[in-house]
Amino acid sequence: MTDDTLHGGGRRGFVITIDAIAALSFMLLALYFIQSTSFNPVMLKGTQLKQISLDTMSVLEKSGRLNDLIEWNSTGASEVLLTTPEQVCMQLTITSMNGTLFTVVDKPGCGGIGRESQVVYGGFRSGGAVFSSTLESWYNQEVTE
Repeated sequence: MTDDTLHGGGRRGFVITIDAIAALSFMLLALYFIQSTSFNPVMLKGTQLKQISLDTMSVLEKSGRLNDLIEWNSTGASEVLLTTPEQVCMQLTITSMNGTLFTVVDKPGCGGIGRESQVVYGGFRSGGAVFSSTLESWYNQEVTE
């Protein structure tokens, strides 16, 4: 072997090492950027809770369960609330348009309001009268922790 072969091979190894270090640095920088900007579980949980609340209110309205409450039958509304995920707590409040509390239905097994809650409002007619519905939801701390 000549000196030219040894030196040329050494330069080639040095260039490959620099190339590998640059690629590794770029990859680590990209991973850091992706990790720091992408996932926010608190925001996701709030968005999911809001969607569950909107869907539940829609089911209560379209299935006639809100009208059943005016006739003092809370069984249907309770059944709808029980179909929501175990970790979600809900309280449905019906008031007349003059602000008088008509009825309140709580999802069984839930107590108190959690750290983060969502509120969905609605209105409906029953027997010629207009009522307001409020569905408050939160995560059951005992189930989610």
